[in-house]
Amino acid sequence: MTRVLAASATLALLLLVLPGCGGGGPSQAPTTATTVAPAQAATSTTLATGKAEEEAAPLLAWADGTPEEGQAPLVVEFKADVEGGTPPLKYSWKFGDETGDSSDPNPKHTYAKAGKYRADLSVTDSAGDSDTDYIEIEVR
Repeated sequence: MTRVLAASATLALLLLVLPGCGGGGPSQAPTTATTVAPAQAATSTTLATGKAEEEAAPLLAWADGTPEEGQAPLVVEFKADVEGGTPPLKYSWKFGDETGDSSDPNPKHTYAKAGKYRADLSVTDSAGDSDTDYIEIEVR
């Protein structure tokens, strides 16, 4: 009878130990986390090695100008609003009145004749990403 009790105790011990076998807990898979904040110009990615890698946020450009309408000759102060991208940035403004272009991010331009004009902005970053926008100007 002692043997049966010993065998039962061994079997019970094995049943208690078997569910916990397998290396001491759940497997630890490498993880990758990505964080994006609206006010930041870059995305931070943590690789499985634990090192952070910076990726530039997409390049976004908006054209603005003040005033947008008025009497000729009308002097307009243009402004390129840009988010993201990889510096340095290249700007190109085409004013729509058959005059020269500008590579200044915030140029001033004088419209000499009455008419409706479309001023086009193009911005390109050093990684080759680009974006465009335009603003319409009315000269009376």
